[in-house]
Amino acid sequence: MTQIILNDEEKIKLTDNLSYKYYDLTRLSKDQREELEIAIIFSNYNLSINESLLNGYLNQLSERSYNGNVGSIKAPGGAFEIPFFCKKVYTTYQPRLVLALGCIIKGDTKHYDFLSSTITNAISNLSLNLDVPIINGVLTVENNQQAIDRACTNMNKGKEFADTTLDVLQTINSIRESLKDK
Repeated sequence: MTQIILNDEEKIKLTDNLSYKYYDLTRLSKDQREELEIAIIFSNYNLSINESLLNGYLNQLSERSYNGNVGSIKAPGGAFEIPFFCKKVYTTYQPRLVLALGCIIKGDTKHYDFLSSTITNAISNLSLNLDVPIINGVLTVENNQQAIDRACTNMNKGKEFADTTLDVLQTINSIRESLKDK
């Protein structure tokens, strides 16, 4: 199985004017850990696709003036390892929301079907068991071009994941506020 490597023109670039604090989760201080709101786990496999998704996500957080604390970690391996690291990161840092980023491209075997289903179910189950929203940003695509289209400026799924993140956080805040009134 070959990996996709995007050239600089294809990949979404991170803007300079960030509205939030961004950390590498492996280098957080204790105070920063306590303030972490969003944790992002992205896989090493198809890294340039995942970095483009991540940059689209982070850029959209700034576009929408999000001002919380965001941290990310690059998980070793591929999509299969993402659920483990979602759980590990959540139990270590207790963020309000987790984003899982990865890319599974269909090949000539059934591996794609099993892996896609396993990852989707694992992320869903983790979200329910940990009682934390986990946004499933793992692309499941038929071919390399679909991955490129979704990760780059054509479709910019990273932007969509950021919009979903902010909508989920707002809804959670609304639920919490409504419970205070009762």
